[in-house]
Amino acid sequence: MKNFNVNWKMVLFLLLSVAAAPLFAQNLVPQGLTKISDEIVAVFTGGLVRGILIACLAGCGVAYGFNKDNESMKKKVIAIAIAIVIIICASGIVDAIMTAAK
Repeated sequence: MKNFNVNWKMVLFLLLSVAAAPLFAQNLVPQGLTKISDEIVAVFTGGLVRGILIACLAGCGVAYGFNKDNESMKKKVIAIAIAIVIIICASGIVDAIMTAAK
């Protein structure tokens, strides 16, 4: 495998450009895409998905309780529980970021 040099300044510029692009594209999004994205958000923030995620979180709690001595299982259960909490709180986090950006 050949060694290659990476221009980190260019990579950082590209990452910042991609991260900042949604701030300038607010008026460029067609209404049809907005409706589709609203429907997708409604699916993931609906009661059924939240119920499933809460049941999974409860399952993580039970698995953690029964596997306290198994360190590798404990690490996996905690990682899954953190991921579930992030998924449940994702819509609130995005709303907070978007209202702060206005």
